Amino acid sequence: METAYTPRWPGIRWAIRHAAASPIERFALAEAQRLVQRQVPYLVRVEAAAEDPAGHADHLLLLGTPAASPRVRELCERWNLTVPEAPGSYLLACRPSPWNPGRTVLLAAGRDAAGVLYGVEDLAARVVGIGTADPKAWGSQRALDGVAPFANAGTPRIGRRGIWSWGYVVYDHRRFIDAMARLRMNALTLWNDVPPENAADVVAHARDRGIEVVWGFHWGWGIGGFDLADPDHVAWVRRTVLDTYERTYAGIPHDGIYFQTATEVRDTLSGGVPIARLARNLANDVGRALLERHPDLRIQFGLHATSVLDHCGELEELDPRISIVWEDAGVIPWSYVPASELSGSPLGTVDATIAYGRRLAALRGRAELAMVAKGFTALRWDTEFEHHGPFLLGERSPAWIRRRLAERRPIWDRADGLWMSNWPHASRFFREALAEGPRSTDVRALVEDGLLEERIAPSIALFANLLWDPLADGRDLPALAHSPWYAED
Repeated sequence: METAYTPRWPGIRWAIRHAAASPIERFALAEAQRLVQRQVPYLVRVEAAAEDPAGHADHLLLLGTPAASPRVRELCERWNLTVPEAPGSYLLACRPSPWNPGRTVLLAAGRDAAGVLYGVEDLAARVVGIGTADPKAWGSQRALDGVAPFANAGTPRIGRRGIWSWGYVVYDHRRFIDAMARLRMNALTLWNDVPPENAADVVAHARDRGIEVVWGFHWGWGIGGFDLADPDHVAWVRRTVLDTYERTYAGIPHDGIYFQTATEVRDTLSGGVPIARLARNLANDVGRALLERHPDLRIQFGLHATSVLDHCGELEELDPRISIVWEDAGVIPWSYVPASELSGSPLGTVDATIAYGRRLAALRGRAELAMVAKGFTALRWDTEFEHHGPFLLGERSPAWIRRRLAERRPIWDRADGLWMSNWPHASRFFREALAEGPRSTDVRALVEDGLLEERIAPSIALFANLLWDPLADGRDLPALAHSPWYAED
């Protein structure tokens, strides 16, 4: 027997069909459900896409990869559309349903699991969030019904896009990582004095969102009296790093390590020798000793351009297995204040910053462009910072996080205003740096004590979307940064 009932909300509804198998795709499905459910009063029907959709009664949001979902593959063939081949790519489309012409199908097809997730996030933020003709549609079914027929594809131009932070100022690691995934980020560097006790849980959650985790620790950074030119000091760093890695990092999950040494200075010479050469020699010495024991280890060398400047050619002899992650190489997108001028610096103009960025991208046979961008939030070094021992990362209470965000809002408000004014300079920087043709790209934004887990600020939303494709037109970036999707809990 069937139980007849009268729907409380008449009319054509939206439903979701999916082929979610991996954790990343299941998160994509959850995000898609949040998007649709946010717009409608009824409970959204969600089901596997295996069954024949012929005659379906609802409008459909269809998710999956052509390789894993026959329905996605069929729809791509019927509509004569192709998902780009590059990892993380996706295809979004909206057309009348081929199975029921009176209904609409929204398609989010990924080349892989990450591509499905990125497609859903772009659909939510751009197509539904700001793309409909009715600016008041968000929160009603008009936001979905108002999507006009379209088809477009997305491919990430920057291979690794993410965040760099001290670990102890991530206050809810699950929500922080979920917010990164919503921003289509895939890389997280967490710097600690000692790795957190729940490191494995943090990495597991990140990987379920398609995000790599790199653990950062010092190779002489912050050590009073440390001298890069002193062989005894270098030998001490070698012993300390090997011992630290074996004791604390080799046994926990990670996707690489990151280090800094004594380069966060304004001088470029030490005892008449370029600091770039001394830092390179230390990196080669310690890095090779570590790689001899762990040949598959990925090592990132955080290097401050203020101590290098015109000596960047010294880095040509760095071991090619070690990546350089640059910091402090000029104005926006490098500077703590995201402005177009920086007084007292030889890289204090947009043109000088761009010219230097091109040099960095061309180093070592155009091996990479890897950097930490700034201009968002940072530690309270003068009033709160202290070194720490073992701890739990990201397990603060929601009430504490909300109070903390209220304290930090003025910092974000200032950053938001400056980024809305100056983002074209950052866009130009990335376009021209990419024109050098670096084989690998990795850009992480310094976001510390910024409560990303509670609120995605417009400036970081703009930056994340800029990183996705700096070669795109970009005129919609300020509007996209204010998409209601980023304001959702």
